[in-house]
Amino acid sequence: MIAPPVALDVALAFREHYPFVLRALVGLGVTPIDADDVAQEVFVVAHRRRTQFDPSRPARAWLYGIARGLARNRRRMRKDESLDVLPVAPGIDPESAAAQGQALSLALRCLDALSAKLREVFVLTEFEGLTAPEAAIVLDLPVNTVYSRMRLGRERFDAALAKVRAREGVGVR
Repeated sequence: MIAPPVALDVALAFREHYPFVLRALVGLGVTPIDADDVAQEVFVVAHRRRTQFDPSRPARAWLYGIARGLARNRRRMRKDESLDVLPVAPGIDPESAAAQGQALSLALRCLDALSAKLREVFVLTEFEGLTAPEAAIVLDLPVNTVYSRMRLGRERFDAALAKVRAREGVGVR
């Protein structure tokens, strides 16, 4: 007798993985102001497709795949929008909020200099703190490919950061 597929408990996944999905979406180029709505969409899609979930793979990897597709669609729809409006965390003084907003805006502009493939690996390893083997599982890539993209992503991000700082006259670290 063949066992029925194991459905993902989407409510549990939501509580456990929502912050990861939200950060991943911003890292994938969804504007911070839209990220919460798109994160909700990720879990709606996950709920609809819950019987397709492969329990031999991490739920985080499956959710990331859904987020990647939705982020691609959202970026296509909103190509002309700027990142001028960024969310402010509650309870933060205005000066800290402004500094965080500027840092996030700078990071997002530098991420835009990366190809989608480099950006994914860079966000997962540098911002999410995943190891190369963990990122390889999430992205379903060979580990050596992840290491290569990590190196190239760092080089291109650093080059973009230097370029922005030189253009805007911002001090170096």
